[in-house]
Amino acid sequence: MRNLRWTPRICSSICRSIFWLICLCSQPVFAAGQQSVRLFLQETLDSQGKQVPSDPKLLEVLRYFENETGLKFEAVILPWKRAQVETLNGKGIIYGFSRSKERLALYHFSQAVVVEKIWGITYGSPKPKYKTVEDLRGKVVSTGRGFSHGLEFDLARDHIFTVQEDSASTIARFKKLMAKRSDLMVWPVRGYEHHKEVEAYINRTVVQESNDPELQGRHFDVTEQPLFFDTTHFASAKGLYLDVIAKIDKAILRGKKNGRLTAVLRGYH
Repeated sequence: MRNLRWTPRICSSICRSIFWLICLCSQPVFAAGQQSVRLFLQETLDSQGKQVPSDPKLLEVLRYFENETGLKFEAVILPWKRAQVETLNGKGIIYGFSRSKERLALYHFSQAVVVEKIWGITYGSPKPKYKTVEDLRGKVVSTGRGFSHGLEFDLARDHIFTVQEDSASTIARFKKLMAKRSDLMVWPVRGYEHHKEVEAYINRTVVQESNDPELQGRHFDVTEQPLFFDTTHFASAKGLYLDVIAKIDKAILRGKKNGRLTAVLRGYH
């Protein structure tokens, strides 16, 4: 056998082969038929600024869509505005997204996954009687930063009421409400029909279980009826991930028809 001459061309070819072999071996391995897609989710922080663990019910919802679509979600938790920018840059899709006039021009939305009732949360006596959008005229309404609560909400913001966008720390928003730095918070809740159920959930699960000493023993009121209605979607940048959104749409329609998605969403607050 002749000795191999290690020419620059041969060396370059071998290096390229090794590079691509390393890249191939470093890729995650999924079950047959699964398509990996990055999924941006909203960050939620506690009073110390630490990420709150993902809701197990949310993870169950995402598993349903993975099983029904053959997709494999690579979940990435980000501040909500950054998640929207990453989606627009084509880095993945987003979940928990609601429609607005501006977003409809930029994003491709899936069918609605859930319908959310947007309730108002207040603090102190006497309890305000907010029943309609007009009742909010001149008020300061607290929302999470980068949030939209539907088309009707967006039409009213900065015209009927002023929106105060706060950080992802829900506990900080409750404290601002106590300090009268906002008149009310808007809060989306799924699955509850009566305001007393929502009020019990807010005070028990959100407030008391926060273990924040400033909130212990405090009671927050909830409006007697929802102030707005919103829908929650998956979404991608216009013209991107159309096949992914189409698979999700089929899973939504099929799951609502056979009841499986309805069952998974039960208890998803």
